[in-house]
Amino acid sequence: MAIQGLSYAKTSWAFEERPVSSAKLNQWDDRIEASLELAFRLLNQAWGGGEGILRGIAAGELTVTPTTPIGMRVAIEPGYAFIAGYPFRLTSQTETPELDPPLTNNRIDLVQADLATWTITIKQGAESPSPTAPTADTAALALAQLMLRPGMTSIKATDDTINGYIIDTRSFL
Repeated sequence: MAIQGLSYAKTSWAFEERPVSSAKLNQWDDRIEASLELAFRLLNQAWGGGEGILRGIAAGELTVTPTTPIGMRVAIEPGYAFIAGYPFRLTSQTETPELDPPLTNNRIDLVQADLATWTITIKQGAESPSPTAPTADTAALALAQLMLRPGMTSIKATDDTINGYIIDTRSFL
């Protein structure tokens, strides 16, 4: 099993910069990778195992909030989580790209933390008279659902029956 995301990057050396032979370096690099993977698994088990956000490590804990000023974007606060047994870290507040409102029916989009890229992504749902939220991708953790309405002009923290709003779906360890 290989380390996922940005938690560990394999060593790469330019030609003739290797302090040891290539064969020895690859063995050393693989041992570090195996040791880090074991450490990640043990840390995950120390927090109860599974997937979720670590409480009390960062002030925002990957909270999804409306932007200031309120518009068609949301902001995600920094925080730490375990996804598929591996650590995930968002170091600074991140804003999503501008979201397009649905055309004829409501839609639910999913804000998720993606382990493979260590980024926040939006998974778009389907328009429907009674929409359902999409499920999180493999190696991704659902942070919030965005209930979007035709003709909306902003995304708010609570439902005002006109605009879109945020439904917190974070899970904690």
